[in-house]
Amino acid sequence: MGTTMTLEYLFLNFMLFSFAGWVFETTICSLWESGHFLNRGSLLGPYCPVYGGGACFGILLGLYIQNPVKLFFFSAVLCIAVEYTAACVLENIFSMKLWDYTGMAFQIQGRVCLLGFLFFGTACTTISKFIEPSILNLFHKTNPKLLNFIAISLAVILALDIILSALAFRRANKVLYRFYIRWHASLNREFRSLSYAMQRKCPEWLLDDLSDMQEVILDKNRTLCMKQEQQKENLMENLQRFKKS
Repeated sequence: MGTTMTLEYLFLNFMLFSFAGWVFETTICSLWESGHFLNRGSLLGPYCPVYGGGACFGILLGLYIQNPVKLFFFSAVLCIAVEYTAACVLENIFSMKLWDYTGMAFQIQGRVCLLGFLFFGTACTTISKFIEPSILNLFHKTNPKLLNFIAISLAVILALDIILSALAFRRANKVLYRFYIRWHASLNREFRSLSYAMQRKCPEWLLDDLSDMQEVILDKNRTLCMKQEQQKENLMENLQRFKKS
């Protein structure tokens, strides 16, 4: 990628992967947790900035770190730090808890977990090494004026969205707050209808196999959590014995 990664390109990448993260959360994550599509974005628009920020961290690190293993580790650490910080801000300032990893193995206060660490590290490394070069090549082939117009337009939309959503979060304006709630409720109704319509067209054997696979994964996670708790108890017992001796 060299020195061709300008601020404009980086922002466009941020918006692109924020949208991709929203799609991932709204479809795959929502199906896993609730059995139907569900709008997982906290803003009015279709984007999850945590994903966009994490992807940009991976892209920037990829400019300076060529070793995939090092890139995986450092990008995972940065993304987890971003996710933890975002969770703290949402919970402490806006009184919102948009994700909770309490039931996952190796989690910290329900805000981050080992699975997220592995996911972010893998995603950032894949984006930096395989996906981003193609995206950057596409940007270079696009009219610079058009890219500039798109970037400015998206920046204005995102800024307005953040301001309006923040006001809604804090309930500073009752009309805006009601609109925010109704907007997300309307989206969720449409998403549920769409997912149920798609499920009715899926073969029954496929739905059964997916359900069985989910149960196996959840069972392994429960087993891992039990082992982790047992290890914590053993560690505490050993520490107490050490103090007494």
